[in-house]
Amino acid sequence: MPIKKRLGGLVAVAVASLALAACSGHASTADKNAPAKTSLTVAVAATPTSYDLDGSWAASNENYTMWSQTQIGLLNYKTTTKNGVVTTDFTHFVGALADAKNPYTVSDNGQTYTFHLRTGVKSQAGNPFTAEDVYWSVERKLSDKGVGLTQIKNYFNSMSQVQIIDDHTIAFHLHNAGNDNVFLPIFTGQTGRMYDKVELLKHATTDDPWAVKWAAQNTGWGYGPYVVDSVSAGQQVVLKANPNYPVGHPAFTTITMKVVPDSGTRAQLLASGNVDVAEALTPSDLNSIKDSAKVTEPSVDHPIEFDDISLVQNKAPFDDALVRQAFNYAIPYDKIISQVYEGFAVPSPGWFTPTMGVPGLSTKPAYTYDAKKAKALLAKAGKSSVDVTLSISNASPDIVDTAIMIGSYAKKAGFNVTVDQLNPADFATGRLKQTFQALIASNRVQVQVPSFVNNFFLPGDPSNSGAFIPNDEWKSLMSTAIAAGTGTSKEAAPHWQKVNDYINQDASQLPLLYKQPNQAYSKDLSNLSYRYDSTVDYSILTPAGG
Repeated sequence: MPIKKRLGGLVAVAVASLALAACSGHASTADKNAPAKTSLTVAVAATPTSYDLDGSWAASNENYTMWSQTQIGLLNYKTTTKNGVVTTDFTHFVGALADAKNPYTVSDNGQTYTFHLRTGVKSQAGNPFTAEDVYWSVERKLSDKGVGLTQIKNYFNSMSQVQIIDDHTIAFHLHNAGNDNVFLPIFTGQTGRMYDKVELLKHATTDDPWAVKWAAQNTGWGYGPYVVDSVSAGQQVVLKANPNYPVGHPAFTTITMKVVPDSGTRAQLLASGNVDVAEALTPSDLNSIKDSAKVTEPSVDHPIEFDDISLVQNKAPFDDALVRQAFNYAIPYDKIISQVYEGFAVPSPGWFTPTMGVPGLSTKPAYTYDAKKAKALLAKAGKSSVDVTLSISNASPDIVDTAIMIGSYAKKAGFNVTVDQLNPADFATGRLKQTFQALIASNRVQVQVPSFVNNFFLPGDPSNSGAFIPNDEWKSLMSTAIAAGTGTSKEAAPHWQKVNDYINQDASQLPLLYKQPNQAYSKDLSNLSYRYDSTVDYSILTPAGG
């Protein structure tokens, strides 16, 4: 039976006491004689504002969770497990909507990818999945009235490159062999979600021919592990396992997401055993429950979510590379990691991380705090002191504390920093219009392929703060690295090191630090996840010891 639920203008306005009352009946799974547990209760900061990545959306934890749990693409990344945490292997793929045993083949010249689709798959609305759905989904992504994702358009830009061979076979003909390995990842993560053409066309209009506006507020058109069962505006969302999910059957068939706006309250609900998972916890709240007998906090060797600092090249004083380098040396990285993030972060080597699979790429921090060196660089630039306005969103307490700490320590190096705390809307507008002199924002490289880093600096990309302006030298270095072979090859590795060194020395936009997962789980659960989108994968969670 088709399942369609409306968001109904959900907003995060629920009072914590309501969520506490709703959670009070939750029972522990510690009793081994109890029936097998099939439901989970989750404390979340807010309810989602969009069911669909396409169109206008906010990059919130709740939205990403909704997209990842109700939608899938042609492929999934393979995973590895270490210390009880299932992590993404960004260099290998398995079939999702594509066939499990033979998901795709590649032509000898590397320019044609042929996907072999699973048979017998149905959408959440009950419609059969065919190559027509894939074709329409890609066309929707490329349409100016669809999402128009920069990530798709830069590597694949014309429907003339798509060939439906039969109901369950579709080929993509690329203009060039994909040595940069981006084609498969963009059809694997958030950008590669597939849509039920039949269902969405029922709701298309002249003004909304791809049903983008409708899909943002209505569900039931995807193929993911869960469907939305019910929505209580501002209070909770209930997910039920999708009986048509082609990849497997979740152990937990009901996920109840209750709104608890305060991070500290979410943490204590988990520590007391009243919820199974707590999402979007601050470092201080993670630290407060890390020794709880009922709590497990996942940690990974190489996180991919980061805070980045942008020093905008076309605005003085950061039109001078020496000043940009000086400011990066004036940042107290270790203090921020230990005091603001309370150890739940690691130093940044720059944009290129070990998860990209580049052999031998340096993991040394791009910059360390050195006030003396910063002052020397300022002097070389002919300056003894510099005034800086550092813009941030006041909705991110950790970034607020980071900015204030930077201001304190940078003063010793000759920088007079004014921290401009803006509401989220004004910050987003300033970032989009590139009006700031300097800013800090949370970010992540969801496609862990070296060449994909370039997307952050392209016109129209929402992550482009205008700080770094790609020049001929950058473009040449990128082209040489891509032409040298796959990013995971020994031949290409030294070229990617040169790209990494160049962007680090340019010093205009760099990750400050990489952040550990901000979720915590009941010790009664196993198969904890760390994904490319930093969300919890409820579909793979299992009872501990089960």
